[in-house]
Amino acid sequence: MRQFFSWRIWAAFGALIGLTLLLKTSLPSSASSSTATAHSTARTIDFISLVFQIAPAEDFAVVDGVTQGSAAFILDGHRTMQITPGTLGQNDCDDYTQIAHCVVLADLLGDAVIWFAIVPAEPGLKVSLPPIVSLLGNGVVQLSNGWLVRTAKSVDYKCPQETGSLSEFLSKFGPESTTVIDVSKQRVTAVQCAENIKAGG
Repeated sequence: MRQFFSWRIWAAFGALIGLTLLLKTSLPSSASSSTATAHSTARTIDFISLVFQIAPAEDFAVVDGVTQGSAAFILDGHRTMQITPGTLGQNDCDDYTQIAHCVVLADLLGDAVIWFAIVPAEPGLKVSLPPIVSLLGNGVVQLSNGWLVRTAKSVDYKCPQETGSLSEFLSKFGPESTTVIDVSKQRVTAVQCAENIKAGG
């Protein structure tokens, strides 16, 4: 009996219980959160550009947020963005083989692309993105998809009802609004409420 109550025995039991609790709490969450992390990670949009042409390798694809194969995004006569296998990214541009059909948004580390997204270019060289959910200060906002983008000094509020500021617009129309980026300025230049979209404005 004395040996059962020794401090070494109690320490051993304590270690076993602690390890069991740690495995129960950490393993399920880490296994289930890998997909959620891939979709909710905040991405700083450092670069936005129209893509004149995409020259993909035969096996180029974006599968589960990771690039397979390689591709060259030809931006203009002087600049080409190289996408290597394993680069994180997403493809929301329905036909990226068309000339000047897609816009690339990228999170950069120096000149290296650590994440990218290609989205359809719209008339007037604009891009429509999800609503703003947070004003982070210093001209940076966060969209509902986690992207961090910069705003222009002046942002247009496209809605039948007038609003005095971006924060007021978001409090009234935010969840169903659309964020508009001017590609040439690489900035958010307008926000559009759902009412205005339905009206065709």
